[in-house]
Amino acid sequence: MAKIIINDVTYSYKEYYQSIFDNINISIDTDWKLGLIGRNGRGKTTLLRLINGEIEPDRGHIFKSVNTEYFPYSQSTEYSKTLDVIKESIGMLKTMEDAMEEIITSDDKKRFEEYQDILDKFSELDGFNIESRIKRELNLMNLSEELLEQDFETLSGGEKTKMLIISLFLRKNAFVLLDEPTNHLDMEGKEAVSNYLSNKKGFILVSHDRELLDNVADHIISINKSDISIEKGNYSTWLDNKNMTELYEFKTKEKLEREIKDLEKNSVMKRSWGNTANKEKAEFRTFGRSNDSRAAKFMRQAKAAERNIQKNLEHKKGLLKNYETVSDLDINQNISDDDALVTIIKLSFGYSNKSLFNNFTLQIRQGDRIWLRGNNGTGKTTLLKLISGEISSEQVQHQEDIKIAQSYQEPLWQKGLIDELTDDREFKYRFFDICKLLDIKVFAPDKPIETYSSGEKRKIDVARALASENDLLLLDEPLNYMDIYFKEQLEKAILEYKPTLVFVEHDEGFGRNISNRILNL
Repeated sequence: MAKIIINDVTYSYKEYYQSIFDNINISIDTDWKLGLIGRNGRGKTTLLRLINGEIEPDRGHIFKSVNTEYFPYSQSTEYSKTLDVIKESIGMLKTMEDAMEEIITSDDKKRFEEYQDILDKFSELDGFNIESRIKRELNLMNLSEELLEQDFETLSGGEKTKMLIISLFLRKNAFVLLDEPTNHLDMEGKEAVSNYLSNKKGFILVSHDRELLDNVADHIISINKSDISIEKGNYSTWLDNKNMTELYEFKTKEKLEREIKDLEKNSVMKRSWGNTANKEKAEFRTFGRSNDSRAAKFMRQAKAAERNIQKNLEHKKGLLKNYETVSDLDINQNISDDDALVTIIKLSFGYSNKSLFNNFTLQIRQGDRIWLRGNNGTGKTTLLKLISGEISSEQVQHQEDIKIAQSYQEPLWQKGLIDELTDDREFKYRFFDICKLLDIKVFAPDKPIETYSSGEKRKIDVARALASENDLLLLDEPLNYMDIYFKEQLEKAILEYKPTLVFVEHDEGFGRNISNRILNL
């Protein structure tokens, strides 16, 4: 079986003095179906880029006997029909078809050798059977064959995502690297991708969706605080093992810390005894052999005791190396005198020829936690924009002087240094405090936002919204790109502080747990 071997790889962001991986060693069987997990900013995307060859390690080597294919990727082609776009993505098959057709039409015998070369490449990529294979993959992804005849740009975002994933798995000798492929997909889309991947092998999937990982993965790569581990099984198997480990560490943490302090004190004491013995040896040197021998023996015993203590000390510290801590998150919100914050009366709204709302009515009252639920394209994000006032409408009435804070699907802050984006000191204090609670290190003064991971950028955007003074909080798919610890923090905080909230989220469990009103669009 083919392998991908990561041998003693070290990588860091040198311009920010940030170490990402230090002498990591991983061996991956290319028939495995791997889920890649870890807290935001731990290097999941960086690991995929290293495996894909987009970036080079500072030290060490990556050996692979397969082609690696990365998602997401940009598809740029002169062809517009979806079938042709997929053929091009698989290996420029449509270009080859057109070239062979053009040579045959030209009836130029001098180009026979050129035709033969193209034909050999086309056959090697199974070009003559590719259309039937594409249709079979569409069926596995629960897509209609009619989409193949449509212009690719007319497909929905979810349909494009599914088509591009299909293209990767149809490439020759491909090991696929999938970086959060289900972000922004509705429940139907997530289910289709999940079912598709469960019938595939030879991929690494970065995802924070527990249900997806349980359904498709047979191995889990975990980027921990101090190392990287691979375990056989799905996410639940990994989580059970992790919980058992952390339960042990939690129960023994205080005891270990006390023992570590005692060992450190004993180490200092033994070192002092050793130094004393060394002095005594010098002092006794002129008074006879027995005293000299006794002092030397005492010194050796003291130093041996110190070595044993240091060994035990390092072992006990190692027991806590991957212990994860999750801080409680605070949500502070104004209490309004008027219970009705936003009132929408008989709203009709849409884009071009598509109507999204017709005589739509909604009132948001203090204490509401409204879950906007529905498939892609039903107007959930548009409704948030109408509520916030980003899209103006006379049918949307706001309480006077209402303050609305919003976290977006695409973070508001995309470039620049965080410290230069606002002069509000009080806001900065709240913002940096929340970032610390979310395990985001935004204190590097020269590190611009564009260098943070997708998950870190989303956390920064949520922190910006939570730090803003508000009467109403709007969250648009807050769990996209987020690690499992963030979901736990946010869910716990919302249930404890009960902010007035309108949110969009495709995670059914999260939505049902925190909402007290559900609006199906």
